[in-house]
Amino acid sequence: MKKCLFGWGLIAFLLSGAAAMAEDQASAPAVAEEVMEAAPETVSDTPLALDLLIAHLGEGEGPVRVSIETEGSWFVDDAEPFRTFTLPRTQEGEVALHVDDLPPGDYAIRVFHDEDGDNKLNRRFYGPPKEPYGFSGEKTDRMMPKSFDYAKFHFDKPMKMTITLRG
Repeated sequence: MKKCLFGWGLIAFLLSGAAAMAEDQASAPAVAEEVMEAAPETVSDTPLALDLLIAHLGEGEGPVRVSIETEGSWFVDDAEPFRTFTLPRTQEGEVALHVDDLPPGDYAIRVFHDEDGDNKLNRRFYGPPKEPYGFSGEKTDRMMPKSFDYAKFHFDKPMKMTITLRG
């Protein structure tokens, strides 16, 4: 059985009640999503593609891990993410990903900067992530989106999105 990208630690964190972290929320950078549509006359000539920019990387030299999820795999430990990517960290503090073979549908994206390269999202002793993380969606101003609906976006035309990591 393969572990989900974030594993049991994230589920334990979500169940532990992160209400105590609400005060820190105001000082954390907001997770942002920007969707830009191509002009109608260019959509038919442009292949369906998602261009993702991940900004505000941490200090570590480890890779950035991206997981594109469907509702059936969102925070389900035994489920395989729809698509995963590992991107090398850049000196500019942001990385870009171009996905040109994503079928139309509803998706949500989880991202974290694996600063130490240990293939997992490290946590503080009281639960929240130590490493920078972020999500797609307009409703992800919370510590963690509690359901797929909070982070989902509908993909049916060329799209550009920016996810700003927090933490």
